[in-house]
Order: sequence, then C-alpha cells, then structure tokens
Amino acid sequence: MLRRITGPYNLNTYFLVCKKSRKAVIIDPGGRIEDIADFMRENDIIPDKILLTHGHADQLFSMDAFKEIARIPYCLHEADDDFFKDPEVRAKTKQSVGLPPPYPADIRMNDGDTVAFGSCELAVIHTPGHTPGSACLLCEDHLFTGDAIFVGEAGRTDLPGGDLPCLIDSIRVKILPLDKKTVILPGHHHTGDPSWSTIEQEMRTNIYITDFILDE
Repeated sequence: MLRRITGPYNLNTYFLVCKKSRKAVIIDPGGRIEDIADFMRENDIIPDKILLTHGHADQLFSMDAFKEIARIPYCLHEADDDFFKDPEVRAKTKQSVGLPPPYPADIRMNDGDTVAFGSCELAVIHTPGHTPGSACLLCEDHLFTGDAIFVGEAGRTDLPGGDLPCLIDSIRVKILPLDKKTVILPGHHHTGDPSWSTIEQEMRTNIYITDFILDE
C-alpha cells in the first residue's frame, strides 16, 4: 500500500506499507505531524523506519515529532550523513534553507543496499548532485526520487553540496537505465501539477533529460 501526504514546501511524504505485516517505511517525513499520525492510526500501521532521500531540512520537517511518537530509526545515505556533520555546512544550510540540517543518522545507507520492512524491501540507488548523498529508493516499479528529479524538472544545485554535472550524470547513469515504465514519485510537486510521472514520460518532456542528456 502506498500513500502520499503533502506538507509544507509542497513536500511529499510517502508511506509504503507491507500488507501482510502492516509494517511501513516513511519516506521524507516533511508532512504535518497531525496528518502523519492520523494516517497511521486510521490504517493500523506499524512504523518501522524513516528513510530520507537526502539531508535537507524540508525533508524532515516533522521528524523530531514523529520520532517522539514512534521511536524508530532514521536512515540516510552515508555521504550526506558525513557532509551535514561539518559545522560550516550546517550553518550555511540553515541560512539558505531556513531550517537546521539533520542530526547523525541511526542507519547509514549505501548504494546497492536493501531496506526491508515486513516481507517487502526497497533498493537504495545513490544519485548525488542535489546533495552529495542524495539517494533514490526503488520498490518494484516505483522510484522515490526525492529532489534528484521532479515531474518535468530536476533538483536545485545552488545549495551547499549541489553539483549540476554530477546530478545530470546521476540521472543518466542511475535513473534512465531503469525500466521505462517505472513510476517516478518525486519529493515535491506544485499544487495543480501532476504528482507523479514515468521515466518514459520524462524522457520526452523533462528539459534536464531532453537538453542535457539526449541531445548530447
């Protein structure tokens, strides 16, 4: 079972639930804590892990409150866990984003790792560029892309740790080779715009792919 909750900053929080065990992973807990708690209660969900696609504070807007409720570990790619420990980076991130960066991860993820919840699992795909440790999370034919790629766009690279050539390479090498029918579920979407896409659709309409990759 998959459910999306949109919160501040037009950020999408995703619940991915194992039907058999009712265990769930919560991807980017930036939604309002009231909405998150209500959904868990109404659907008899057992939260298992919090997964961050990257370390920017908008992805974890409600994480502190959520951890008080659920007391479960949160997972972050090791490159972002290391990057956001730097005091200078933490200060710049707070200044540019307006919120503090994350505290140290409970579980450090790496490219190629699998994250289990009940009888289900996600694959970790390292896609640096928006941040050094940005990661997409693949569950069967659904790809949770965080801020690596949106519908018709890609993530910012003007924040600390951003690198446009690296992001383009991540899209080229890590995302485009996946099955073209793979559903893309981004970290943000604008009100009124589509909240999801497919790799096939993005190859036709996303300027970061059509102009920077396919037009090479």
